[in-house]
Amino acid sequence: MTAPDDATLAVLIRQTQWLLDDVAHDLPAERVTPEKGEELARILEDLAALVRRRTWRVVIDSEM
Repeated sequence: MTAPDDATLAVLIRQTQWLLDDVAHDLPAERVTPEKGEELARILEDLAALVRRRTWRVVIDSEM
């Protein structure tokens, strides 16, 4: 399993942000469909998996 590059991760973070904005806007008006909920759950799971994979390749400098 390879770690994602930063550009791939950045794109998914932006897509997640846009979808979260949409859901946050539609939720009070009860306009979030089951499909939109599933899409949000999937993209959040994908993002979490990519972040976890990326942390395996990050070296943390203890001097920072």
